[in-house]
Amino acid sequence: MGFFEYYVLREQGRSAVRFTVRASSHQDTVVAGFLDFLCTRRDLAFGGQSHHKVALPSPVGSFDHALFCSPALGRACAAYPGVAARVATAFPVFNCEIGDGDSEVLVDARIHGHAALPYSDWRRSPYPAVDMRFDIQPSHYRPSPKFKVYRSVDLQKLMDVLPTASPQSWLEVRSFRGETTRLQPDTTMSIADVLSSLIN
Repeated sequence: MGFFEYYVLREQGRSAVRFTVRASSHQDTVVAGFLDFLCTRRDLAFGGQSHHKVALPSPVGSFDHALFCSPALGRACAAYPGVAARVATAFPVFNCEIGDGDSEVLVDARIHGHAALPYSDWRRSPYPAVDMRFDIQPSHYRPSPKFKVYRSVDLQKLMDVLPTASPQSWLEVRSFRGETTRLQPDTTMSIADVLSSLIN
């Protein structure tokens, strides 16, 4: 199917932590480094919290952090109800992709929603968290008064129409650190500037 699947067993094989790597991005040494790290933390995803973002002691490829998800959040084996509650998920991430204080709902949206992380691709560039709320008129996007997870392409489209929108229009973008940037029709920030603030 074009993927390598790994299961790190715990509790004498009664539960496990799973991760997948797209075959085109698989490198033995990188995967071995993550396996070494995961073997020392395999219990973390079963500690009662939905997720943990953990700094890696040394980089795994280009990644600097790992995300551990409980079985319910990771859904590693959702198609197999008999074992679904015993298989957690873990994978390497960039720091900018998951906020330290993100709720379970936000992490679920980031890994399963329409702006999902391509977390099986271990050669990808950073895929920064893009949480936005906005009211831009006129626009093809309906106003969103609460922060929701979007794609970078949605940010680009909204910024493209913002300069010609009504004076009351606004757009707020929240980074993984929880910092918010507010943009209005007269804002001079470029898309590159905003993306840089989301990554760095």
